[in-house]
Amino acid sequence: MKQSIFKWLSCSLILLVVALSCRKKERGVLEDFPPGKFDVVCIWNMNGEQDTVTGEASGPYLQSMNYYFRVRQTLGYHLKDFKVGEFKKMLGELFQVSHLAISATITYEEHDADHLLVYFKNDNPAFGYQPVNGTFKLTRKY
Repeated sequence: MKQSIFKWLSCSLILLVVALSCRKKERGVLEDFPPGKFDVVCIWNMNGEQDTVTGEASGPYLQSMNYYFRVRQTLGYHLKDFKVGEFKKMLGELFQVSHLAISATITYEEHDADHLLVYFKNDNPAFGYQPVNGTFKLTRKY
C-alpha cells in the first residue's frame, strides 16, 4: 500500500514538473522594453489649460499586472507613478498618474527598446476626474 502511494506521488510530481516546464511563458506588451532610466515629458490639456511634467523616469515596473514608470520631477521632490496599461495590452487600457487628477484611456502607443510614446484621452470623466487628453513620451538615457 505504501509503495503504491509513493509511486503515485512520484508520478504526479514528475508530471507536474513536466507540465510546468512545458507551459509557454506569457509575454507582456513591454517585454521588449528593457528596464532603465528615461527622460520623460508628459503634456496634457485639462479644462482648456496645458500642463507638463518633465524629469527622469525609471521602470517599467510590473505591479498587479499593470506597468508603471516612476518619475522624479525636475522641480520638486515628488515621485509620481505613471500607469501605462496592463501586462497584456496598452491600447484601450488606463493611463493614470498618482498625485495628479489624470485618468484616461490609452488611444495610441508606439515603442521600441529606447522609446515609448503614449497618447491618452478621457472625454467621459467620472468620479471627480476632468476631461483630459495628452501625450507621455520616454527616451532612454545612456
